[in-house]
Amino acid sequence: MKTNIKLAWRNLWRNRRRTIIAISSIIFSVLLASWMRSMQEGSYESMIDNVVKYYSGYLQVQDSAYWEERTLENSMEFSSDLKKKIESVKDVTLVSHRLESFALAANHQHSKPAMVLGIEPKSEDRITNISRRINAGSFLQPGDKSVVLGKGLADFLNLNVGDTLVMIGQGFRGISANGLFPIKGIMAHPNPEFDKRLVFMEIETAREFYSACGLSTSLVVMTDDHYQVDHLKTNIGNLLSPEKTVLTWIDMQPEIEQLIQSDRAGGIIMLAILYLVIAFGMFSVIMMMVKERRREFGVIHAVGMKKRKMAIVVLFETLFIGIIGCTIGLMVSYLFCLWFYHNPIPLAGEMASATVQYGMEPYMFFSIQPSLFYNQMILVFFISLFIAIFPVYNIYRLKITSALRA
Repeated sequence: MKTNIKLAWRNLWRNRRRTIIAISSIIFSVLLASWMRSMQEGSYESMIDNVVKYYSGYLQVQDSAYWEERTLENSMEFSSDLKKKIESVKDVTLVSHRLESFALAANHQHSKPAMVLGIEPKSEDRITNISRRINAGSFLQPGDKSVVLGKGLADFLNLNVGDTLVMIGQGFRGISANGLFPIKGIMAHPNPEFDKRLVFMEIETAREFYSACGLSTSLVVMTDDHYQVDHLKTNIGNLLSPEKTVLTWIDMQPEIEQLIQSDRAGGIIMLAILYLVIAFGMFSVIMMMVKERRREFGVIHAVGMKKRKMAIVVLFETLFIGIIGCTIGLMVSYLFCLWFYHNPIPLAGEMASATVQYGMEPYMFFSIQPSLFYNQMILVFFISLFIAIFPVYNIYRLKITSALRA
């Protein structure tokens, strides 16, 4: 066996140009497949981040009745002990209180239903980075009695920083909720619908406005990786009493997951076509190598080497080409996609406008999830193994007389 391995290795480098061409075809195959998958999954991650980070969070702890009937009557008091326990769960990066409700936002003759979000300003800014989207004024601070509006809502009501917003609504247990709030800032929310109706309040101000002292509609839980939400849901669920529940972003926004799954299915079909093209390209390179060496095989067989041993040597050669090509391809593709991960491709024209309308940034993002790269490497390696059958089959069908005349 050692002799066969040595022969195979030396055969590879007798004709360096031929070997480099074969290895290069595999490197390019791994790179192309990885780049396509990285771009596809990167777009999904961007979509999830934009939807999750600008509204729902990755998980929410709520009263078990709240998601079906989202009223203040289904809000509840979350103890500081529970918050600390959730924060101690592995992979949890942040836990923040929210009080969410609705009110009529008005200014003179103009009025519009608004979604009011009572938040912990510092924690919320870590979740959404919303302070970076302030167009005028500044973001909220703990203890503020003022509000921050979406630019669309501010434009509709003809309000600016320093003006007063009139809020009329219904508080906890039907209590009337009315108030005047100075406008501290105006933001450009990336989601156009939220931009037209969102009002941020400091959570204690919102509790006072809605007469919901000490209550929250949810605890928002964040993590660095949306792939972790399933095990976080289980671990956090074990800490909760029966009247509380934990929902993932998939539970709260299943339409996003359905959109991703349907698009991923189309991407897999395109990837299958790509692999077919890759397989034919690799097959042509390997078969070219076999045809070029036909006379060589005939001479070796004529001097006494059995076809079985020749086939084993060629199989090892193909294995070496596959291993070298896939290993280099893995490193090259990771570095290539890593550069695009840190430098996403900007979109322009109609595509950029359509992306902004869906509440996403106008860039083509890439993912560097490790499984994307080693999965492509493994698949391409198995394709090269399958292709290795054909040169072995040709050797077994080899006829010395015709091979020597080649």
